[in-house]
Parts: sequence; structure tokens; C-alpha cells
Amino acid sequence: MAFKFGYSTYALQMIDPFEAVRLIKESGYQAVEVCVREGWPTAPPHFPREQQGDLGKLCEDLGFPSPVLFGSIDVCVPEPDRLAMDDLTKQKFEMAHRLHFDDTPVLLTTTPGQSAPPWESSKEQIRDAFLHLGDMAARDDVVIAVEAHAGTDFETPEKAVWMMEQSNHPNLKLDLDISHFVVEGSDLVHSVDLCAPYTSMIHIKDGEKIDDEVQFCLTGAGAMDITAFLGALRKNGLEHMPVFVEVSRHQSSQPDYVPEAAAAFCFEALDNARIQLG
Repeated sequence: MAFKFGYSTYALQMIDPFEAVRLIKESGYQAVEVCVREGWPTAPPHFPREQQGDLGKLCEDLGFPSPVLFGSIDVCVPEPDRLAMDDLTKQKFEMAHRLHFDDTPVLLTTTPGQSAPPWESSKEQIRDAFLHLGDMAARDDVVIAVEAHAGTDFETPEKAVWMMEQSNHPNLKLDLDISHFVVEGSDLVHSVDLCAPYTSMIHIKDGEKIDDEVQFCLTGAGAMDITAFLGALRKNGLEHMPVFVEVSRHQSSQPDYVPEAAAAFCFEALDNARIQLG
């Protein structure tokens, strides 16, 4: 099975959502991730239900599978804010279903969020917060793909796997965003091998850590061995999952950022690696 590549509208905040999906198709991608983070035009409190359904229909008409949602849930929000966060999360679940039209899992990605406490002293608290989210997801037939993140202290494949083993919840899986592990010094192949059994979503970008500060860049613009990454995915039986490009705000917030050029650049880098792998 040949690899398929997807693109996240996280990179396209400044573009009308319907035009963003068309741009993704025209750039050669075969799957879409829709960003529902606050501040994006598709955030559910501000994106009407009718338009949500229309966006799903456009994705179907363009030949995409049902979109994945870039969820950005503050999983570890303090208790006084829990009800409001749960309500917003419920809106995201409902939107995920409105965009869904096939037999793929209804999938939403998230990190632990900005309210996550220190890992070493509070990892059980973080686990319990994810278990609460997993129970919510189960009631709405949604799968949560948990993403570790460089620059936080939930940043290694070992911690990601600990979360899966300790939660042991059917609605909690991993978003294997290889960039976060690699920039923090984890071996690429080891990271894939460790996370593969729990993976339901794959992200890629590139970057490095300079003077203890994470600097992301476009897929193909850094030192990551993309061919080796695809090879590790194939070895672990993950070739059937689309590999989604994520463009960091380090790039998309720059005044000289050109969304069309970024999407094309990343696709070419991935496609060249796919061809090289054979």
C-alpha cells in the first residue's frame, strides 16, 4: 500500500475554510485535518452547524476521507473551568460527527493542554484528566489521539507510551508527531517502534532545539530523514495511515509566509521520500 499524505488547516488560519480544503486538494494531498482551535475560522463556537456539514460534504466531493480534527483541548484545565471546557469539547465532538461521512474512526487530536501540571509530580493527575476525556469520547463514539509536545515535559515516546499503558482506554490512542520526539533528542526509529502499537494518527514537521529553545521548520527544510521515517512506519505496519503535515506557527505567523508555497514544498519533500523508499 502506498503512503498517503494529508495537510492540516492549522497552517491555513488566514484562509476561508472552504478555500483551504480546495488548496489542500490542489497541492496533491489525499487527506485533511481541520483545526478547531480557538482563533481559527472553523472553531465550533463561531463556525455554524450548516457550514460544518457543508465542509464535510466538500471534503467528500473532493475525494478525501472524513477529516480528522485538530482539537486543542485543555485536558488538564483547573476544576473551576472544567464545565466550560467539557462543553467546548462536546461541541468539537459534535462537529467531528458533522464532518464525518465514511467508516473511518471519528478522530480528534490534542496535547495535554496549557494547564498541564509538571509531569514528574503530577503524571497520574494528567492520566486521570485524559481518562475523563476518554470517557467523554466513548459516549460520543470519538477516538482521542494524544500528542506529546516538545518544549513541555510531556515530550518523549516513553512518556507517551506510559500514558497509553496507564490509561488503557479504548478511546485514547496516540498521535505520533515524530517532530516532537526528534527535536528533543529521541531516536527516530526507536520513537516509531515504541509508539506504533498505540498510534491512530501521524503528524510530521521538522525542526531542532537551539540553546534549549525548540525551533520548528517546514517538513523537508530541516535535518529529519523523512525516508527513514516512512520506512519505520512501513516496518511497523502503519503505511495505511495518512501522514499529516503540520506547519508550525513559527512559520505561518511570519509576514512573508505564503500558504500555497508552504503546502507545495512539504508535499514535494514527502513525495520525494516516498519515491526514494520505493
